[in-house]
Amino acid sequence: MRVVIGSFSHESNTFNPVQMQLEEFHPQYGEDVLTTLESPLRSSLHGIYQVLQNAGAEIIPTVYARATPGGVVSRQAFDTVSGQLLATVAAAGSVDGVCLHLHGSMTVADIGDAEGHLLTEVRRLVGPDVPIAVSLDMHAMVTPAMLHSANAFVGFRTAPHVDAFETGHTAATLLVDSLQQGYQLTTAAVSLPMLVSGEQSETEKYPMNHLIQVLKETDQQVGILASSYFLGFPWADVPYNLGSAVVVSRQDPELAANTAVALAEEFWKYHKDFQFTTEAYRFEEALAVAQMHDGGLVCIADCGDNPGAGGSENIVYPLQHMLAAVQKRAFFGAIHDPAAVRACQEAGVGGTVSVVLGKLSIAPDSPGLSLTGTVKQVGQLGKLVTTAAAVLRVTGIDVLITEERAMMLDPQDLVELGLDLADYDILVLKSGYLDPQYEAVATKGLLALTPGFTNQIFVDLEYKQVPRPLYPLDKNIEFDPKAYLIQ
Repeated sequence: MRVVIGSFSHESNTFNPVQMQLEEFHPQYGEDVLTTLESPLRSSLHGIYQVLQNAGAEIIPTVYARATPGGVVSRQAFDTVSGQLLATVAAAGSVDGVCLHLHGSMTVADIGDAEGHLLTEVRRLVGPDVPIAVSLDMHAMVTPAMLHSANAFVGFRTAPHVDAFETGHTAATLLVDSLQQGYQLTTAAVSLPMLVSGEQSETEKYPMNHLIQVLKETDQQVGILASSYFLGFPWADVPYNLGSAVVVSRQDPELAANTAVALAEEFWKYHKDFQFTTEAYRFEEALAVAQMHDGGLVCIADCGDNPGAGGSENIVYPLQHMLAAVQKRAFFGAIHDPAAVRACQEAGVGGTVSVVLGKLSIAPDSPGLSLTGTVKQVGQLGKLVTTAAAVLRVTGIDVLITEERAMMLDPQDLVELGLDLADYDILVLKSGYLDPQYEAVATKGLLALTPGFTNQIFVDLEYKQVPRPLYPLDKNIEFDPKAYLIQ
């Protein structure tokens, strides 16, 4: 059994005008991919690799490339990585299967639907009969081009996403079982005309907790191999931005279609119930609420400038307000500003630096914030992908600055940088919601509805290409799931 594997993943925010470049993906090719897969990480490709190893398959590695969410991917970056993947497939000759991890919301300059384009080319190379199974992020946009090129799709079932390994494992298991038992994988999807933000769709909270349970029950039906809800990506202004209910069956197209329709109908019952599950305020009010809290650490998610959804991570308007209003021990970060990091490195710990930090808004001509502070720490942040970082103390507030955009996922990252969480009453984090690790150390969590490229108030964004009608941009939509069926 010869199986091609690979992972090329990015969540592309079309409102962010800065295109993603090749070096931001840290691509690995060929045998270097296998070296990475021997590490103890738990990515989707690691799950795929484990299943194929256990099955005794001959594994043909192509690429492993992923980047922090950001703007549209440059054509040069996409062509380089996808070109290497396709060249490896072409050189492999006859193969029995293909198993990939893709995000599902990658947008490429001059192309648009990256996953549809890539899977179409893979299908052209391997022919019509070789099964292709794909694991996807929950925030994928499943397009007709994707569905017509691959045989099976499986999506994350957790938000925040902590089941990447398990999802890859499931996708590879579907592929291996179909090859070993000699049956076809058939998939159907029903698109859902709505946008849902990450914070409103946390899977431990209503209504997603109910809908995930529905998927688990669906998987127990005879002939159903896997089911998924995909939520689309609200910061992609593209004509195919729709959620979907997707069902994989054991060579039964009618069963897959009927079940996908039923799942879509069930989802639509709750489409108006997706609300903020954390206390949500404009930033000024969120900070005031935090300052009145006397019960321990408060974490505020600065969700409008979230690098985890493609934000620029350099909007310092909240910091400007904190400097004028905060009365407690506070932390703010991270701010992406390579020049400021270099200034802190040159000054060294204890040194005084003056910098113009970030931008006050997303406007192209927006000025930065002029600050003078004392360098508290310099070092690195992150584990899988590290970035140079510095902490600048400015009038009692510790400001984390990074050379590259960095998602605020784990408080241990701050500890390893030399910070002590006990020194703070308030953490303001550039994040779409509080990751479980931060939620565990906070006595109170707040969502700050800040402006930025990841603004969670969708009606404030200037959508021009998304399909209409689309909830919540349009209200009282009459939804006929059969009209949205893709087979």
